Amino acid sequence: MTGTPDRDAIAPGDPASAGHFTTMQLRGGRVQGRDLHIARLVGASRELYGAAPDAGALRAEARRALARAGMEAGDCTLRIRIRADTRGSDDGGDGRPWMPIAAMAGPAGSGAGRLESGIDIEAPRHAAAHPLRLRTHAGIRACPDIKHLALEPQLDARRAARDAGFDDALLVAADGRVAEGTFWNIVFLDAGGLVWPEGPALHGVTQQLLQGAPGGPGGLPERREPVHVAAMQRFIAAWALNSTGIQDIASIDGHRFGGDAGAGEALRGRLAASPREPF
Repeated sequence: MTGTPDRDAIAPGDPASAGHFTTMQLRGGRVQGRDLHIARLVGASRELYGAAPDAGALRAEARRALARAGMEAGDCTLRIRIRADTRGSDDGGDGRPWMPIAAMAGPAGSGAGRLESGIDIEAPRHAAAHPLRLRTHAGIRACPDIKHLALEPQLDARRAARDAGFDDALLVAADGRVAEGTFWNIVFLDAGGLVWPEGPALHGVTQQLLQGAPGGPGGLPERREPVHVAAMQRFIAAWALNSTGIQDIASIDGHRFGGDAGAGEALRGRLAASPREPF
């Protein structure tokens, strides 16, 4: 499952200097969770830089970029990046264009009010059909509540898992709690319904679209609680979630899930029912 920028958009270092982003899938020029994506950019900017980009300016910039690419009504992957405007360069050395964007001013004299953004438009992506075979990885992301561009630790975890014969890595906190995948959230199913892991992780847009429906997504009860890797045997099924959709998980380390086709169909139906909106 992929939701990561290409390598020339990845910056080294700490999250604040690297910048942050959101990735979404447009179909017919429309996106699910549009306002959640914009809110993510605004909130992360405020947390990292003490200044927030103007939400209307972000939407207008996205519209212009889609128009230039002839994608006002097309299918594509759209990524919006934000960082502090301190380098005085068109690309800052990462190979992607950055432009100043309107922002609420930060503290007097801090310079935090200067932000810049970049937009990437790529081919549409879809969740892969094959179930994922995961290996647990001890360690979580820096600033796990922010979708940032300091991605090398995640890429290293995924690479190590693949070198060991797995598809991807599942990040686990020091106390054994499941956090998230390298570029996706995870949800489990046990006899009581859906279980959202309570751990240090990004609150993903797809996760937000699925959570909180009366009676649970697709009529499935749901709850949020700590999930420990030592207790995998109590789960019937698990799924990975990101902007590309929902992908079955076949196994985590030595535990294979029996699966539940009906629950998976209910989850996908709930996501499909979420409205799409234009920019």
